[in-house]
Amino acid sequence: TARRIILARIEERCADGSHHADLAPCIRLSVQPVSTAESYRIETGEDGCIRITGHDERGLLYGVGKFLRTSRYDGGVFQASDWRGQSSPKCRIRGMYLASHYYNWYHVAPEVELIRYTEDLALWGVNAIAVVFPFINLNGWEDPQTRTAIMQVQKLLRAARNTGLMTSLLVVPNSQFMNTPAELRTVPNPDPTCRRGNSGVNLCPNQPGAEELILTNYDRLFGHLQESGVDLLGVWPYDEGGCACPDCFPWGANGYLMISREVAMMAKKHFPAIQVYLSTWCYDTPEEGEWAGLSSYLEKGERWIDFIMADAHEDFPAYPLEHGAPGGLPLINFPEISMWGLGPWGGFGANPLPERFQRLWNQASHLLDGGFPYSEGIYEDINKVLVTQLYWEPEKPWRDILRDYIAYEYAPVVVTPVLEVMELIEQNHVAAARKQAINLEEAQRAYDLALEADSTLPAWAKTTWRWRILLIRSFLDLERYRLASEAEKPPIEPWNWGKMLEGNVAAQAMFRELIDIYHARLEDDIPKHRIVRPPWHPA
Repeated sequence: TARRIILARIEERCADGSHHADLAPCIRLSVQPVSTAESYRIETGEDGCIRITGHDERGLLYGVGKFLRTSRYDGGVFQASDWRGQSSPKCRIRGMYLASHYYNWYHVAPEVELIRYTEDLALWGVNAIAVVFPFINLNGWEDPQTRTAIMQVQKLLRAARNTGLMTSLLVVPNSQFMNTPAELRTVPNPDPTCRRGNSGVNLCPNQPGAEELILTNYDRLFGHLQESGVDLLGVWPYDEGGCACPDCFPWGANGYLMISREVAMMAKKHFPAIQVYLSTWCYDTPEEGEWAGLSSYLEKGERWIDFIMADAHEDFPAYPLEHGAPGGLPLINFPEISMWGLGPWGGFGANPLPERFQRLWNQASHLLDGGFPYSEGIYEDINKVLVTQLYWEPEKPWRDILRDYIAYEYAPVVVTPVLEVMELIEQNHVAAARKQAINLEEAQRAYDLALEADSTLPAWAKTTWRWRILLIRSFLDLERYRLASEAEKPPIEPWNWGKMLEGNVAAQAMFRELIDIYHARLEDDIPKHRIVRPPWHPA
């Protein structure tokens, strides 16, 4: 895999093939002990060849990634990296949760694109891919869409496995098909802070027959995934999930633990070596004793959980910061890199938010052993790389990470202007999300800098989706902020921004380009499908 990837990536950027004569004998790939798991070393051998050595197969892949992004491809001529050294990841779990639902990119992209993107993530240090089977969208096993959903999950897991990454399945243990009988359903969660939600069809595991149905469905689902295998199982409490009946409440310290354990035991029958991470998303929102209850539960000797996952809509939860992870278990996070502050998600292009994620990382990095960022599509590719590189090297400044990204994914010559574009986009994004004043001059400067960079990019980079979605974002931001500044009542709610651009021909063309990049579905107008679709309004 590593050899195929290194040759293919160089050839893409050096299309005339002039590099081939000298490439094969001067780069040697091998797997042998380096340091720790997944580490790599790049050195010049006694024969003058560049040697990329991985401690294991994944380590070799990460070494290839480092080599590729520190090499140069100016004018279509390959110039091998002069970086030499050794590197080991700080965090064990450097995952990415690819939510495949609502006809987002992961739901509909062709398998060849899924494979390519999985490889790209691996080159930046990702070592696990998590997916979900969308019970929330489906009407039972006989629903024609159920088979399609299974096949898409299999494709994503197969892409991860064939790249050499770990596979993970994220489940909401009591969330089931839409046509589940009403008498098995939950008492809705109390949600005074509007954070937990009551999405999907959730079953009360204490209702007669509910647990049996849940386990029967998971037994069948796990059977469909035998070929690809599952290394990690994640269980999730809210906003799908939850039950507030007297027998289940408080959910996070009671019914959730009971049904999650049973689903985990079922998974272990299919995948004996599987490890389990238990999410605490929205625990004690409001205060109900869930964190303390989980700690007490684990103190009694329960050993089916291997990791605790903790995160929140905004700041990192206070309990693990003050008390450590319950049970002394390793702690991983769940950065929400997709949705914050703008709707539709990805509807205006790239959404770089580096300062936000650096701030959140700083709150808990001393406790964390990695995590699974929550991704709804490819538009947050910049955020993915940022978080993944922080998992690898926690002290690396975010600007240095983005400089590496820009130099490799675009070109070294545009590092300075494009880094400023990303910063300016984030500044206005945050202001709009917080209903503060937009800086129109900054929006104009971001677009001007993006155009300047576009004029100097190599041909291969100008047409890549990574560049196009950033350039499009700078244009659409300028247009919508300009119109908002002229409006008597500007659209301060995230989901209203698209309406400003209904009559803007240039903006509509940009939306259409994003739709093509995302493979977005246009055949229906189902509200949930619109949340991942650019707000295109054809004339």
